[in-house]
Amino acid sequence: MASAVVLGAVSCKEKPKAVEAPAEDNSVIEKVNGVKEAITPPAAKISNEERAAKLGFAKYLPADTEMVMSVYNAKEATEQFKALKLYGFFENMQANAMGGIEEEMLEEDMLEEEIIEEDVIEEDAEQAEDDLAVEDEPLEEMGEAPDAMTLLGQEVTFAMGNTSGEQFGHLLSVNQRMAYFQAKAFGKAAQVYAKSGDMEEFSAIMTEEMGEGLLKSMLEDSESGIALLEKAEMPPLYIAFRAKEGELEQAAQLVNGSMGMLAMAGEMAAPVEFETGGAKFAGYKLLGAKMVELMETSRESMDEAIGAKSVDDIMGVLKKKNLVIATGTIGEYVVMLIGDSEESLKLVSDIKDSLVATDALNFSDAYADKKLLSVIYGEKQILGELMQATGGAASYALGMRDGMTGGGGLGETRDIEGMLQIVADTEKELLALGRASDYGMVAYTEEGLKIESFGGGDMGSVNWGAKTKLAHLGDSENNMLFLNIPSNAAYDEKMGDYLEAIVETMYAATVKFAELEIKAPEMEEMRQYTKMFDTQFREDIVGLYSAISGSMFDGLENETAIVMDLNGSMPAIPGIPQKLVDEAKAPRFTLIAPVKDRAKIKESWEIMNKHSTSLFAKISEMTGAKIPMQKPISSEKDGMTTWFFSMPFFQDDFLPSATVSDNWFAASTSKTHATALMSKAVAGGQTGEGIKFYVNFSAITSYAKDMLKMVDDNAAEIFPEGSDFKEDLSEMGPLIEACSDFESLNWTSRKENGIVRSSMHFRVK
Repeated sequence: MASAVVLGAVSCKEKPKAVEAPAEDNSVIEKVNGVKEAITPPAAKISNEERAAKLGFAKYLPADTEMVMSVYNAKEATEQFKALKLYGFFENMQANAMGGIEEEMLEEDMLEEEIIEEDVIEEDAEQAEDDLAVEDEPLEEMGEAPDAMTLLGQEVTFAMGNTSGEQFGHLLSVNQRMAYFQAKAFGKAAQVYAKSGDMEEFSAIMTEEMGEGLLKSMLEDSESGIALLEKAEMPPLYIAFRAKEGELEQAAQLVNGSMGMLAMAGEMAAPVEFETGGAKFAGYKLLGAKMVELMETSRESMDEAIGAKSVDDIMGVLKKKNLVIATGTIGEYVVMLIGDSEESLKLVSDIKDSLVATDALNFSDAYADKKLLSVIYGEKQILGELMQATGGAASYALGMRDGMTGGGGLGETRDIEGMLQIVADTEKELLALGRASDYGMVAYTEEGLKIESFGGGDMGSVNWGAKTKLAHLGDSENNMLFLNIPSNAAYDEKMGDYLEAIVETMYAATVKFAELEIKAPEMEEMRQYTKMFDTQFREDIVGLYSAISGSMFDGLENETAIVMDLNGSMPAIPGIPQKLVDEAKAPRFTLIAPVKDRAKIKESWEIMNKHSTSLFAKISEMTGAKIPMQKPISSEKDGMTTWFFSMPFFQDDFLPSATVSDNWFAASTSKTHATALMSKAVAGGQTGEGIKFYVNFSAITSYAKDMLKMVDDNAAEIFPEGSDFKEDLSEMGPLIEACSDFESLNWTSRKENGIVRSSMHFRVK
């Protein structure tokens, strides 16, 4: 029944018109005539040589590199992490657990030794003497296993060269088309099941279509088939490890060890040697032509599975595809190169020809004096492709539509097919609100961890140009958590339309299946629930949804703040000692937003009250239990009206309620908290912009310690005799103490120079 309720949340709103994508902002980074421009104007520009010294391996990367991620000082960062109390806590837990296991194993070993000793014969004694003689000889010392930090401790860089964005797009296209054909197979199988009512036939079709049938469909597809395989190439991939002085050879041996597997490939892997960036590299080229020769041995079965023409096409493409994997050293780096040819793998020996000589990395210049942990740069094409792939429902919707097209057991399906098309269209319109720019990120240690990011993906959900009215509510030191977001009205509307289209389509499909005359227990149950929902609950569920998504949000502005603190009063719940009620504190949660039209909020409440009363009446009739709709109580203070329901243990500071005035609306667990925040909002303060998020870990830890002590002091009254509380307390206390190193998390995101600019500080004591 619950599924039917969810599927019934069908919108009654008129279908929206298409939303056009916003015009491109030319201030974001672009590649103009092949020249990379700055992501954002640098606060302090440094020389190419200074940038190269700070960013490490980037000085060897060609200027057309599209993505680079470097991690620095990993060994030092690891040691800092190990110094945290939380690390020690989990290390002790693991040691205790391992100690228990070792003790059990020791007992088992001792038992086995006793059994073995009983079966020892004299011939073993002679062998034992020989073994003892060997022990008297000097043993050759075994070398220690290589330390992973030899490769990882100084700097690790992962970079991708020219065409990476294009090739990433091809990969995502394959993923989306696979989703399409999977959904198409389901739609086809559903039509067959609707006609026969035979679940085995449904399973047989799904097995066929999702196996060799799926591969065949994708190969024959104009969007993901041979044409795409022709365009697919391995973009240049660079993996570099910096080694300390004296450890370069050892690091090289560790990396070169991975090449042994390629040597075992026989004729499929031809040795290669080449020079790039003034350094020599050696490795292997995996030959597509030799791979095709191997495939020929299984030609008959492949022809049978996907057809001779498809096999010919695949082999024709693969003959021209090679993969080069080589290793070498350049400067103080051990490098692995992977690409489709030796010519594509190009390092540079002169800084002026490298990525650091472009303006692409100058976002990092202002942090040249910091202890860097990581720097990331990525061109916008990869991010744009990822953003387009975030929807996902469109591929499934269109596949389902095409799978059920043509009729069958489901009868006329044009209405559902049309709704599936609307899902795909609405997703496209929603994604059109987003945009991508090139991305830069710097992470470094300073009073904990700081991360600064520039550009990247912007889904369009935030109104970056709006001045927030509630940012000053986060200034209080008493806040445990604060979040302030100015949402984009166009995005909110389009997201609502998108979700409605999905739910509406699912509901229509459920109703269509419920109408089938298939004699099966699960189908009979679906028919009963669907009929019950459609005749008794649908109108009220739709009414409640419309009141919330329509009148309520039409009455509020597109800004929200969420505030949590730990200063609330404990409710007088039966069983809780009076001392705890008097002295303990409880969390308080409030959501607050500016009011645009108070009449709309009143209208929303009236609609919700009407349909809630109707639902309670119907549920009472069904269950035979009288569940009367509670009458709300209201109170007024300073122009603020609070609505709530009465319960025996409720009081002002623990009172789930909604408070509204001409200018503000708050939904809260505490009337006191809500009215205090609304009064602070009325008083006003410094406006903000963008997103503001804050978590006070110190306050949480302090609160947890106080509450644990208070509960411990009153344990005799709270917990029954023989309770495991004391044992649990011995574990909770150290865990809370282990978290005391963490002070706060502060994250802000705004728009500067036409791109999204974010700052995060995870403060550690």
